[in-house]
Amino acid sequence: MERTESILVADLCDGDMTALAILVDRHKDLVYRVAMQITKNSDDASDVLQDAFLKVYDSINAFRQESAFETWLYRIVVNLSIDAVKKRKRQQESMASLSKVSDVHQSQGIQQDPTRQAERNELQEWVTQAVNSLSIKHRSVVILHELEGLSHPQIADILDCSEGTVRSRLHYARKRLRVLLAPYIDVKGKQAKNFKLSKIKQVCGQLCL
Repeated sequence: MERTESILVADLCDGDMTALAILVDRHKDLVYRVAMQITKNSDDASDVLQDAFLKVYDSINAFRQESAFETWLYRIVVNLSIDAVKKRKRQQESMASLSKVSDVHQSQGIQQDPTRQAERNELQEWVTQAVNSLSIKHRSVVILHELEGLSHPQIADILDCSEGTVRSRLHYARKRLRVLLAPYIDVKGKQAKNFKLSKIKQVCGQLCL
């Protein structure tokens, strides 16, 4: 019979490494996906994947099961991903301006392609750049709510903040994304104020932001 997560956690606390292997197998895809969405770097996401489960192993005795194991794991992954972004930003600060110029040129080039697929690619490019330009704390809320489908209470637990803070960050993200996407939306003859944050998931599909 398949062991529940509460049993696996208890077994891991007793030193059962098989329990850890099962937890890794169950959650590795989720961990990598969230890490990739936040860090936007496959190397960093792979590092977070390894570090997250090392953290689980090292800290399992401190996990009191007041929340679900997955919620606790989300918190670990988000924190490690944010640390990875900050570290990479410090390392590559001199390259940031060149990267921004390159992104602008790419989006302009896509705009000139008249095909339907090119238009979809263009919209993906705009949305991806807009979400990526948000601060880490706002991007994390958008990713957890819109792409992972988590509720406000779950996100508040993961980020260790109030539900009011989660709502406030989502509200700011909506306003900011409308501003950032206004040039694209206006060009297409639509009103930026009608753009919904939920459109991000529809537009991006399986795209890793």
